[in-house]
Amino acid sequence: MNEHFIKNIEIEKFKCFKNFKAEGFSRVNLITGKNNVGKTAFMEACFLLASAFNIFKEHNYTENKGAGIDRPWFHFELIKLLLEVQQNREKTNFILPWLKEELKINIDNFEIAINKKFRLRLQDTALAPEHFGTSAWGNWGYIDIANFRKHKGYDKIYTKNHLPVIKHQGFVSICDNSKRLHDMIGDLKINNQIEEINNILDEMFNFDTIDVIKDSIMLRNTGKFINFSELGDGTKHFVNMIIVLSSNKNTTIYLDEIDNGIHHSKLDELWEVILKTSKQLNVQVFATTHSKECIESYARVAKKLQDAEIALIELGKKDKNIDSIVFDYNGIMHHIEQKLEVRGW
Repeated sequence: MNEHFIKNIEIEKFKCFKNFKAEGFSRVNLITGKNNVGKTAFMEACFLLASAFNIFKEHNYTENKGAGIDRPWFHFELIKLLLEVQQNREKTNFILPWLKEELKINIDNFEIAINKKFRLRLQDTALAPEHFGTSAWGNWGYIDIANFRKHKGYDKIYTKNHLPVIKHQGFVSICDNSKRLHDMIGDLKINNQIEEINNILDEMFNFDTIDVIKDSIMLRNTGKFINFSELGDGTKHFVNMIIVLSSNKNTTIYLDEIDNGIHHSKLDELWEVILKTSKQLNVQVFATTHSKECIESYARVAKKLQDAEIALIELGKKDKNIDSIVFDYNGIMHHIEQKLEVRGW
């Protein structure tokens, strides 16, 4: 499995998770479970930690010293990740929570670790990124969030009333607005990938072109352009997911409520696009659903494509704690063929 993929995770006191461990993740992972069991919170933990780890890795860290890491900048990136999690959770535009009070994060203490290599710990208002070296965890400087908010200490990065730029594009929820898609559409055009998107949209919804015109995302149907904002929620969600998937080569993306607003007759086409594109671009995918039809479609398309790099993560409550069962390809096929329930307990 690719080294950037999340293989396992440990979560302590993060939102609804008290003491949680899971492993056996694959390239494409579908998370299922009953309502309010923690499917989105599970993805938020993966997103928060993996994004922080990737930022850390991409800036010349070593196992025994933080050479090359601009710590104030790194700490500010972590603050932005926390805000993005809050944005998705509250189903708001990023600007709104920022302007409320410039920075206000309400998250209880937690500890999250992936691949036994990198973890984040929040204790009171101190956020600590840590990397495991040859024999111990090394702390790369804790961030006092309360102090950050009070004194605006990172003057080189942050200016009062100046919105920070969020470039993390991997978490897709049904509340996403179109603004962050602009740059991705431009990049896809520059990299000659936009025709692939056009072909998918033409086959799915009869839109032969997607473009940014007068600062608005527009889609063309039978010669007439339609504003992205005028589309139904399901169509917008689909377009958002496919553009984010196609724009994030060699990384991990998170698709919340993947089938929300999408007609069951389109699910096979959706999964075929996700499985083929994620394999082609080496993208790890985590997605949530509580729909039996979505799970069956996922298995059916994987079998059709002979793609065994899939997993099903079933969340449920055991003794008031959240636990999981992770099914690999064979386990998924067995449960589908035997018509066994895999939607939580």
